[in-house]
Amino acid sequence: MKHRASGAMAVAAFAIALAAMIPTAPLVHAQTDVESNCESSGGQYSSEVVRPHWDANPTLIETCCTGTGASQQCVTYHDGVPGGTYKEG
Repeated sequence: MKHRASGAMAVAAFAIALAAMIPTAPLVHAQTDVESNCESSGGQYSSEVVRPHWDANPTLIETCCTGTGASQQCVTYHDGVPGGTYKEG
C-alpha cells in the first residue's frame, strides 16, 4: 500500500509542476512606441515575437506600412530598432 501512495503522490507532484508551467492568463499587450507612431501616422501595424533558437531571448519584430498601392512603404523594427524600408506590392 505504501508504494502505491508514494507513486500517486509523485504523479500529483508532476501534474502540479506541469500546470504551473502553463500560463493561465492571456499575455497583456503593451503598446510600443513603434505601434503608437505607426497608428498616429495612419499606417497598418503588425508584430510578432520570435526566438531564433531555443535558448535565445525572444525578439519583437514590428512592421509599419504606410501609403497605398504602388506608393506603400513598410519599415520593419527588431526590438524597436528600425531595419530596412521596402515597398510592398
